[in-house]
Amino acid sequence: MVYQRPTKKSLGQHFLIDGYIIDRILRLLDLVHDDCVIEIGPGSGCLTDHIVHDCAQLCAIELDADCVGYLNSKYSECDHFSVLHKDFLSLDVSAFQNKHYRWVGNLPYNVSVPILLRLMDFPHLIKDAVLMLQKEVALRCCAQVGNKHYGRIGIMLQCVFDIYYCFDVPPQAFSPPPKVESAVVRMVVKDNPKYEYLRHPHFQTVLVLCFNQRRKMLRKIFQQYINQSQWQEMRIDSRLRPEQVTVDDFYQIACAFQEES
Repeated sequence: MVYQRPTKKSLGQHFLIDGYIIDRILRLLDLVHDDCVIEIGPGSGCLTDHIVHDCAQLCAIELDADCVGYLNSKYSECDHFSVLHKDFLSLDVSAFQNKHYRWVGNLPYNVSVPILLRLMDFPHLIKDAVLMLQKEVALRCCAQVGNKHYGRIGIMLQCVFDIYYCFDVPPQAFSPPPKVESAVVRMVVKDNPKYEYLRHPHFQTVLVLCFNQRRKMLRKIFQQYINQSQWQEMRIDSRLRPEQVTVDDFYQIACAFQEES
């Protein structure tokens, strides 16, 4: 059975068709038979075809009703397969068993960042995740301090996950080819996630302020809130620009910002 419906531009569909790239993703996953997998946006099932036979349980989450019908029909005899006709961003994960799932997906580029941020809401359900993203987003997710791609999204994600940039994917690996390059990343929940940073009422505010003015020095960005003696007390060089500031120092700034605001 082959999926024969046209892709839907409104859903940002670009179906993966390159067997070599599919094989590389599967090798990254390195499934064992007792793994439980959740696939985000299976589409035409190019990854599903391989995953469904190598795991104990596979749940696919798909928004496109045509794809849902196709997958239900194709895997109707697979008792360990299920597909949820849902928008991942509004998904109620309380229905999932309390276990560490392996996550995989070719994420629609128009909603990939919201999906990544949503994953931070339930790290207790994640063992790891192998995800296809727009290359620019992948670089932002993985960027470390000092890198030109370092910014708010990557900092927030790296409070919860260790993120590894795995390999590039060219446009011709998809049908239809996107106008941008793609990349695959692997995310693993940290041993000691920094949840307290994300819960701080001003941590994200500080990140937004900084990376909306990333060429300015810290002392200029926070001149109304933090004085030079406070910078010295925090042992942070106020001449630094945002891309030179560590995650831990952003948290210190958030604490100081709270006291003064």
